[in-house]
Amino acid sequence: MISQKILLSPLLHFFVLGAGIFAFFAVLDSEPAVPRSDAIVLTQEEAGRLVQQFTATWNRPPTELELEGMMQSWALEEANVREALALGLDRGDTIIRQRLNQKMQFLAESGAAILQPDDAELQRFIEANPDRFTRPAHVAFEQVMLPPDQDASDILKLLETGADPSTLGTASLLPESLPLMPAPVIDRTFGEGFHTNLLDAPIGEWRGPVQSGYGPHVVRVTGRSEAIMPPLSEIRDRVVSQWRAARMEKMRESFGHAMLERYSVTLPDARVVLGQ
Repeated sequence: MISQKILLSPLLHFFVLGAGIFAFFAVLDSEPAVPRSDAIVLTQEEAGRLVQQFTATWNRPPTELELEGMMQSWALEEANVREALALGLDRGDTIIRQRLNQKMQFLAESGAAILQPDDAELQRFIEANPDRFTRPAHVAFEQVMLPPDQDASDILKLLETGADPSTLGTASLLPESLPLMPAPVIDRTFGEGFHTNLLDAPIGEWRGPVQSGYGPHVVRVTGRSEAIMPPLSEIRDRVVSQWRAARMEKMRESFGHAMLERYSVTLPDARVVLGQ
């Protein structure tokens, strides 16, 4: 238990991240004598990865001739990349900049994938982010769309005397009745905010007019379930996924701050740039 708490400690993550950053730049700043800058060397391990990639694509290992061709292609690609860098062809290229930035961000957040939160950590994450995991209220209802210039009270009187709802109102593609549906689904069907008119409506009574994105309606709520927070056991996979995503974002931000601290950053005044 103690070792697990240590592994999950944010302070430990900070030290590991910091050590990784310094080690990364130590490698970049070093200038090994071997191999020479004009030497192109494909190690046996790297060649093995070429074999793995080929096998994953074609469901069989390459022949000797195919592998020799792939290794020659790799050498040509390596030579082209080195010459392009030497000529400065990477400078000013937006696509290359974006790709390098993406790789650095991936490096920054890669550690989150191996973190294993315990249930207590996940429960704290749920409590800090209830809107992400609360199961929305569900409402079942019937509706009649009012004809143009028709007063809702006329339709309500007919419904109260037992008139068939399907014989009243204006025909439309909207469903006449819906089973228990979450609020977001109701709003996607009838328009933003429509479900709020149903949350406090008494069950079994026709009411109206209620405005949707298509016009006025009279509605009768036939069932309702309140918004609830499911237990962790039911949503654990989703919570772990979002917990990791949040950790990845924090790691990316910490990495970015550490990167910028290596430089003296000078930025122009935004108002001057915009001509304000």
